[in-house]
Amino acid sequence: MKHFLPFLFFLLLGVVLQAQNSTKADLSVYPNPTTEYISVKDNNDAVGYIAVFNLVGKKVKDFEFVKGESLFVADLPKGMYLVQIQDRKREVLKTQKVEKR
Repeated sequence: MKHFLPFLFFLLLGVVLQAQNSTKADLSVYPNPTTEYISVKDNNDAVGYIAVFNLVGKKVKDFEFVKGESLFVADLPKGMYLVQIQDRKREVLKTQKVEKR
């Protein structure tokens, strides 16, 4: 187990860095920081799902994306989260760090 956590950290870090280099610059999560809801800007109608991970790598929320709808996160503890924007095939389009207050 001791060796699994560093592996998971570097795996998630790689996902974040890859997402930052993505050409999908028109995808974003807002407001950031947030308290109750997050929304996703998707100009190309490419998004199918949203997954929210804590910084240990555990998935804490999973949403089927509906354009224009806000996603409820008020029940999450305060802290930093990785919000993964996925297409309809569940391939990662972008990952964004979001602060929950």
